[in-house]
Amino acid sequence: MGYSPEEHHHNLFDRELIHVPAAIQPHGALLWLDGLGVVTQLAGDTSRAVGVAPEALLGQSVDALIDSKGFGLAQIMERLDPRLQGYVVKWHPEPPGNGAWDITAHPNREGAIIEFEPAATPPAEAADSMSQLARAIASLDLPGETDELFGTMAAEVRRLSGYDRVLVYRFLDDEAGEVVGESRSDALPSLLNHRFQGSEIPGEARGLYLRNRFRIIPDANYVPAPLRTSGFQGAQTLDISDCSLRSAPPIHLQYLRNMGAASSMSISIVVKNELWGLVACHHSTPRHMAYEMREACRHLARVFSHQIEAREEARHQRQSTSLRHLRTAWLDDMRVALERDRPLELDLARLAGMVPCDGVALVSAGRTELRGQTPGETETAALAQWLEERLRHEAFATHQLPGELAAAAAYATEASGVLATSIDAPDPIVLLWFRAEEIFPVRWAGSSHEFYDDGPAEPTPRTSFATWTETVRQTARSWSRAEVNAARQLGRSLTALFQQQALRELNRRLRDTLAEQQSLVAQKNVLMQEVHHRVQNSLQIVNSMLQLQARQTSDRKVRGQFEGAVNRLMAVSAVHRHLWRSSDAQNVRLGPYLKELCADLMFSWGDGWSGRVAVEATDAAIPSQTAVTLALLVTELLTNAAKYAYAGSPGPVEVRADSAGDGLRLVVRDHGLGMRGKVQGGGLGSKLIRIFTAQLGGHAETLTGESGTTVTITVPLKRNACAQRDATSLETPV
Repeated sequence: MGYSPEEHHHNLFDRELIHVPAAIQPHGALLWLDGLGVVTQLAGDTSRAVGVAPEALLGQSVDALIDSKGFGLAQIMERLDPRLQGYVVKWHPEPPGNGAWDITAHPNREGAIIEFEPAATPPAEAADSMSQLARAIASLDLPGETDELFGTMAAEVRRLSGYDRVLVYRFLDDEAGEVVGESRSDALPSLLNHRFQGSEIPGEARGLYLRNRFRIIPDANYVPAPLRTSGFQGAQTLDISDCSLRSAPPIHLQYLRNMGAASSMSISIVVKNELWGLVACHHSTPRHMAYEMREACRHLARVFSHQIEAREEARHQRQSTSLRHLRTAWLDDMRVALERDRPLELDLARLAGMVPCDGVALVSAGRTELRGQTPGETETAALAQWLEERLRHEAFATHQLPGELAAAAAYATEASGVLATSIDAPDPIVLLWFRAEEIFPVRWAGSSHEFYDDGPAEPTPRTSFATWTETVRQTARSWSRAEVNAARQLGRSLTALFQQQALRELNRRLRDTLAEQQSLVAQKNVLMQEVHHRVQNSLQIVNSMLQLQARQTSDRKVRGQFEGAVNRLMAVSAVHRHLWRSSDAQNVRLGPYLKELCADLMFSWGDGWSGRVAVEATDAAIPSQTAVTLALLVTELLTNAAKYAYAGSPGPVEVRADSAGDGLRLVVRDHGLGMRGKVQGGGLGSKLIRIFTAQLGGHAETLTGESGTTVTITVPLKRNACAQRDATSLETPV
């Protein structure tokens, strides 16, 4: 693995008060003004910058500060926008003789920080500055490889700034950095392709580089100018992170001196709001950069950042498109297999083509399949288990697997890098792509051991920057953003396909079950029809026997009882006859059934009754059990009418059945003699009418008079089953 310094070395720069050093570089001056324009803190030689000594300026208003050209410092406060900061104007101190100064302001809600730095002498011509900047930008626009772009950037910044050496420094994934572009004088040794430990620019310093993207140290041998405060503010510490004059940590100044640099300038390279790297400039003698040239370098750095972002995005899009075409072709073939009801199978050869790799593996439910250069089955299964928690975000990638999983060192030769995704299938699947170890040399700037000398005294930075070469092992080629996205998308798409397959299988089983149920229902209907047929035949036989017995007896009373029994059997037999003929073995159509029942009764009563019974009934389907009870009820009502309404003679009778809310209303009416005030209901027929009405859960109402008798029975069909269960204690004679 690469060399890593001890942890206590890592934070040496972090120990410095980077954000609040309480001092500035002495080549300029700084004022902190409150909202009323009163100087509450200051630092540097204000005598040269504004013509007033620090002691006289603290606690005073800036209203009286006016430069030799009549510009008042108070005017700055009037036009400052708290949302903006940066260069304001040239300042010519009074009395004259100290040259021009560049004023930069950093306003906030409480007031503003005002910086004074020496301006260029003589002032740079705007046309000349713009011309040089345009040439530099044009150089970055020339076609070429990205490595050439880095070198061009270093050369153009050096041409604009005049520094002895300009480095383009890129941060790597492991926090170290590498010099990817360089322009230098012939007297200096090359640092191109050299790496520096991540601890030399630690996390807090990187955060500051992202916030304040320009930093200049005109003289690395300066003595810091401390911040001074008025008595009103006490010892309040001022955050001067955004200031160019902010003092650098002493250890950083010593670091520069050890490199042979007397001055430096650094510009942050920010890509997609992340610190991509730095442009670092070094000079062997003190060197100050005025505002115009700083702004040219800053603008060039922004163009350079856009160039890097555009090239990286173009490379990402090209690779994403290529990988997407491979993935789409495979998924289309799998969709065809799914449409043809073929099982989904993951072809390892095709899987290996989805992402550039040296080997692939598939792990699922105790099954491990391997292809190419991979760890063994046992090791791969254990790796897949280790990855389960790390695949919650659908993809995992590392090019230094042994650094994250100690057991992976045993198979680092075959798999120093792994990319993995998961498939949410009935048996979860883990897909793995492997990259073999790539052994390569890395050149470090400075000895691996002479990094920092830690002892009882204050830490000191390295003194040697001699090249040290390290052989890096247990590292594979990094996985690109496009490759990680491709694995993630493949996992999602395959999950969707396996879920579709599971849904299709479930639907197939449901269809098979439904077909089986329908077949059973059909068989049941056939059997029920056969039962109804046999029951109807049996009732017909019994009916014939009863009629034969009735004809053989001379007792009118006995014959009447036989005839009543025959009528009831006819009612039950008619129900089974309808069920036998119908495709619905559970329900009877009420209208046709009542008409047939009444026709049978009139036929049995003789020719005089032909056409005497008029039936008007709904065709609603009613359950067979209800139909039997209802048929018996109608039979008894009609039998009573035939016996008593017209003194035993034929006469008109009306039968009507229609819907009544959730139930059925049955009306049997004659136009006969009526009951003539006699109390009726003592006979068997009347008892049966009450029993059948109770079984149906219904209610009977009788109206009688000189115009005849009307019996109305209301049956709540939805309660029939419950009512019939409640009436199980009632006897139902036949």
